[in-house]
Amino acid sequence: MPNKLWFSLYTNKKYRGHEKPYVDVSAITGIKELEQNDHLLLSELNTYLKKQTLHSHFNTMMVEKPEVWKVQGLRGWGLERYEKQIYFPETMRLLNAIPNVTSISINLIEPHSKVKPHSGDTNAIIRCHLGLKIPPDCGLRVNEETTTWQEGKVLGFIDAFEHEAWNNSGETRIIILFDILKPEYLRKKRWICATVRTAFFIQRLGNFFPGLYKIERGFLKIVALPFILFLLIKIPIRNKAYQIRHKKNLVKSHKTINIGRLKKR
Repeated sequence: MPNKLWFSLYTNKKYRGHEKPYVDVSAITGIKELEQNDHLLLSELNTYLKKQTLHSHFNTMMVEKPEVWKVQGLRGWGLERYEKQIYFPETMRLLNAIPNVTSISINLIEPHSKVKPHSGDTNAIIRCHLGLKIPPDCGLRVNEETTTWQEGKVLGFIDAFEHEAWNNSGETRIIILFDILKPEYLRKKRWICATVRTAFFIQRLGNFFPGLYKIERGFLKIVALPFILFLLIKIPIRNKAYQIRHKKNLVKSHKTINIGRLKKR
């Protein structure tokens, strides 16, 4: 029996689901092809970083030092970042082949840095990390179980459980992060995405007004409802508008992939 849908936005208590902390995702469609082509993702990222930079994670309360946890979103809980996806055509092709991916981002932890213990936003997803650059002395703890990443391998876990990550090495740790919506929650996909994006907005406010986290969560649920309803309408409209705006560049990036394949033949 699946767990009841859970959001950290609505409770101060830790998630207590019956799942195992780590999930074997190797049998999911598209995972093996993704692992076999990790070099393409790393190549696109290296090209991107020659002219662009990653941004510090918006929730500064989750790191011990500022600007040590850096990200670049390509898809965020149903919100498409077409203006960034054009730089990562192979990355998007491979990840779009995996069913029900709600979020995609590049995720970097600087040397000698740590992401503090925290719980994810919902139990509706399996969080996946594809290791691209994994130095020694890096680790991930989910509940009481500790592991590390491997380059070219996807690590799946339930990020609703409390977890933390660290990089004690002198090099950067880089992964591709993506979320797969669990099958039992597919019908609630839009509601889940809108709720989590509302949680992000409240977390951003919490960076400036820490007292916001002390508000009774039952009251917060009422306050959040109008934002969720607004996002249910806004996200698909915004995605369509951005798709039209960036259509030429998206077509160009797809042509680049096809030309590359023809050259290999």
